[in-house]
Amino acid sequence: MDKRFFWLALGSFAVGTEGYMIGGLLPTLAAAMHVSTALAGQLVTAFALVYAVSSPLLTTLTARMERRKLLFGSLLLLTVGNVLCGFASSYGLMMTGRIVAALGAGLFSPGAVAVASTLAPAEKRGRAVSIVVAGQTVSLILGVPFGMWVALTFDWRTTFWIVGGVALLAAVAIRLLFPQVAPGAAIGIRERLSYLKKPELLSALLITLAWATGIFALFTYVSELFSGYGAGGRTISMVLSLSGIASFIGVRTGGLAADRIGPNRAIPLALTLLTAALILMSALYGFAGRPGILAMAVAAMALFGFSGYMFNPAQQHRLIGLSGPSSGIVLSLQSSVLYVGSALGASAGGAVVRFATVGEIGYFAGAMTALSLVLFAVSLRLERRMKRRAAVTGQAHAADESGAAG
Repeated sequence: MDKRFFWLALGSFAVGTEGYMIGGLLPTLAAAMHVSTALAGQLVTAFALVYAVSSPLLTTLTARMERRKLLFGSLLLLTVGNVLCGFASSYGLMMTGRIVAALGAGLFSPGAVAVASTLAPAEKRGRAVSIVVAGQTVSLILGVPFGMWVALTFDWRTTFWIVGGVALLAAVAIRLLFPQVAPGAAIGIRERLSYLKKPELLSALLITLAWATGIFALFTYVSELFSGYGAGGRTISMVLSLSGIASFIGVRTGGLAADRIGPNRAIPLALTLLTAALILMSALYGFAGRPGILAMAVAAMALFGFSGYMFNPAQQHRLIGLSGPSSGIVLSLQSSVLYVGSALGASAGGAVVRFATVGEIGYFAGAMTALSLVLFAVSLRLERRMKRRAAVTGQAHAADESGAAG
């Protein structure tokens, strides 16, 4: 495999760490910016919402731009955004940095996948793309807990500067080591959005929206939640690391389950386990401080990581089956919907923390993932109806051809 793909994966690692690490830093940032934890959580909302909206728009606007230049420029934006966050002395400047970083991340992610699939031989294209995507998965395991450890050991600003340095290193390496890559065929916004008119695809994407809202409602405020269980900063860092490892196992398991038992069985299994884990984390909160409760909450968090990320590859597998040759467009919509859900989750989670208690957040998140199970049942019915209609149409077409031949 081409070693240059490592630099694309490193860029994805920076994007993933940038997007996820705020959950571990939230109480520290809130204190530094002199705002409430709920308001600090809107830094996650802003990043996710800007990513979701800008990614398809900027990808369309830059469709004719040479790909190496695009990747280089997008990582520079990510670098600038992190530097701004690192120097921020006010909430407004921190928010500006997050928005700039989100613009860079939204441009880089689809561009990196496209470049990997272009440069790799046809028989190794899947492996090349998986290496790039793995960068974000590894950020869950290493980047997020490492960011929190750095903040505890040195300063929260150092975390942003390190992420900015990683993004800059990847940008320079891509600029020096990669050849010029011609842009692919341009796909307009109207064409992308036209796929939302298909009920079976829209319903499937709504499952992703509810799932993402649930998991990010909790993950954004995970530090405050576990502080309520009596965990200190370093313990929370270990919890995040364990959850990241479980997430990696979940991603692998989800892909394997989708191949072995099919996505239509893997998806409800993952969502059921996830809902149970989320509800359990809130149910245990009322017993915080008693022997063994923190260990049980950590186990529930590991189950959260495993089942939450078991869903994603199975859902992508199903979307590819539903969309056929248009899977690239539909998967890009899936990415945008995921970030919209991330924004909604962070915002709704902030409302729960503000108007109720952080201990209730698992109940809200569990309700959202339970809703995704209901949406899955609806989507499954629509999928079966679509297949029956396609079968009838195919039989009628075959009959017409037979009659014409006769």
